[in-house]
Formats: sequence, structure tokens, C-alpha cells
Amino acid sequence: MNNTGQKQNEQYWAAFFQEVPSDQLGLKIPNVYDSHYRDFHMGITGCYIRAIQRVRPPTIRAAFVMKGSAQDFFHSLIEQQTEIENELGEKFYCWIQAAEKQIYVELKDCDVTDRADWSDQHQWLAMKLEKLVKVFRPRVEKLKGEYDEPRL
Repeated sequence: MNNTGQKQNEQYWAAFFQEVPSDQLGLKIPNVYDSHYRDFHMGITGCYIRAIQRVRPPTIRAAFVMKGSAQDFFHSLIEQQTEIENELGEKFYCWIQAAEKQIYVELKDCDVTDRADWSDQHQWLAMKLEKLVKVFRPRVEKLKGEYDEPRL
């Protein structure tokens, strides 16, 4: 990444964390800001909430991320798509890779280099991150309990 992109990332996330107090999110705040995304630990192994800002395509995104054995929850969550989308109040999208799976919502065509719009973008991200925690944490805790139960 070039220095301009890294500086953009650092400034964007520094402004985000100034505007959105860590206690508002109820998640562990990362302390490195130089990437286009930030992962927040949910307290469930392999599960994260991710905030993403991209210059190209111009997008911000809030995602529920599953890594490692937590990816086992993905298909059970997809089976609940209608209920989850109703709770989120919008359609979600999926991104599937070998290392992780994501369920996300996004705001397209927003210019993350436009500082005048950052406050609105940060509020959108904060609202979506909170909603993802509210919707996915209880489902994953229930699924985790089912996976942890001894099978006879």
C-alpha cells in the first residue's frame, strides 16, 4: 500500500474512534489503524465484527466474520437468512474464502476520502456494527452450545 492510502486509513479510523466511544460498541477496540478494515473481537473464538472502508469501489461495510472452526456456523446462519434480514432491517450479502466467511451489509457509493461526510459514515458504521452484534451474538452462542454438547 502506498503512503497516501495508509495515511487515509489511519486518519479515517482515528476519526472513527474519536467519534464512536469504545463503550458504545461494547467490543474490544483494535489499536492499529493503518488497514482499510478494523476487526473487533466479540468474545467468541473465531468470531469478529469488521468495519471496512474502501476507496475503490467507494464503499463502507459492516460484517460478521467467522474464522477457523467458527466457519462451521455459516450454513446454520444462512438457513436463518429471512429472520436475520428481518432483524437487520435489510438484505445481507456473503463473502466466502477458505480462511474466513463474512455476512455483511454495505453502503455503496460513499466517498471515504470526503472528510465532510465522515461523521455520517461513522454513525452508519457504528449503527450497523451494533446491530450485527445484537443479531449474531445470541445466535452464535446458541450454535456454539449445540456444537459443544456431547454427541451420543
